[in-house]
Amino acid sequence: MTDRPDPVAGTGAPKPATPDVLADDGPLTLRVGVLVLWIQAVLVAVLAVAEIVGLVRDGTDQLEWAAWIIAGPLVAAAALYYAGRLLIHRRLAGRGLAVALQLCAVPVVFFMVTGESDAWVKVLGGLIGLSVIACVALVVAPASRQALTA
Repeated sequence: MTDRPDPVAGTGAPKPATPDVLADDGPLTLRVGVLVLWIQAVLVAVLAVAEIVGLVRDGTDQLEWAAWIIAGPLVAAAALYYAGRLLIHRRLAGRGLAVALQLCAVPVVFFMVTGESDAWVKVLGGLIGLSVIACVALVVAPASRQALTA
């Protein structure tokens, strides 16, 4: 488990029945960073499912290519979720995975914002860029770093 002292030990009170997570969930920066990761994971998964539905409805004849194109966002969504799980369990590898995944989004955001597309795509790219910056800042914040190395 952990090397932390048990505040309930010696008081005679029964221990709360919690699995691996203690009452102390960690610093706010780490918790909000994990929340941002999980929101990103859900949104990427919804995007992949919407693409699947669109391809099936349109009756595309190249389902092999479509499957490979959709597999990328599904793997990214799973990796974002897994990075959040690692951070919740205070594993330092979660921070590296989270930052690497956020860096993978930077080129996508760049081309969404600077490309010749509709205004809503540029706004969406800007929002994704802000979530990337927020996630990296929260995960590498001093309080989060201290919680992960403790």
